[in-house]
Amino acid sequence: MDFSLILSILFEALKGAIVITALVIVMMALIEYLNIENKGKWFSSIKQSPIRQTIAGTLLGAIPGCVGGFASVSLYTHSIIGAGALISTMIVSTGDEAFVLLATSPRLFFKTLAILCAIALCVGLAISLIKKKNQKSLCGESFQIHQEDKARKKERSFRHFLKEHVWEHIVKKHLLSVFLWSFGALILCGFLTEYINIEDWITGHEGYMPLVVLAAGIIGLIPQSGPHMVFILLVAQGTLPFYVLLASAISQQGHVSLPLLAQSKKSWIMSKAFCALLGIAAGMLGFLLS
Repeated sequence: MDFSLILSILFEALKGAIVITALVIVMMALIEYLNIENKGKWFSSIKQSPIRQTIAGTLLGAIPGCVGGFASVSLYTHSIIGAGALISTMIVSTGDEAFVLLATSPRLFFKTLAILCAIALCVGLAISLIKKKNQKSLCGESFQIHQEDKARKKERSFRHFLKEHVWEHIVKKHLLSVFLWSFGALILCGFLTEYINIEDWITGHEGYMPLVVLAAGIIGLIPQSGPHMVFILLVAQGTLPFYVLLASAISQQGHVSLPLLAQSKKSWIMSKAFCALLGIAAGMLGFLLS
């Protein structure tokens, strides 16, 4: 095995893990700050309504890139939103692939986004109504507002925010686990994508669309931006039908699910499996109707 290739994979995984961890920490700090500033009213309002949760999850997932998805995962792990809203986010979110699709074909991007949002709202609301009660906080505590947060002196309040909310709650409890799990997952993904030529396999099976749809759903399980780009390019070129892209988009979320993997392996497995099956089902339906 080429030693330089191993170093390259490790270096890329390290860069990705650092960026993901930094974004997650920043999003968590921002959510903590917003919760304090509005005295918990926003999150309380969202938590009390499955419809608001689903809409919030869908809108966060619709933000191109991973930032909105990271925010949704943070809200889920703190029991502000439930499984339905999380699934809504994961259905809509396509990670960095959203930027590629937007640049490649804006028309295709907005068509895909509209369909994903419609599916996310319906599926997320159905799950929220079936599972009405949000689970307990996965990190052991919910977003809190301390007496010091209400201090009149802004300097004193901000010092408390940095020490208790950012350092004690976010950095000490989440930073290391998010970084290690992201780093490990990205290393594994790096080796898989290096030794498996996805594009050659797909173009070699164009006449067997059900197999390509199945591959799109399975490849969507990879928690990384990159392996899914092939579906965007081939559909934009007209080589593959749209329903293959839809299957891929529903199944994959780029890096969005990695912070969830660090907090709850069970939630990660169940949500990824659900989205993959839903993506395959949507793709197969498209194939039957075409």
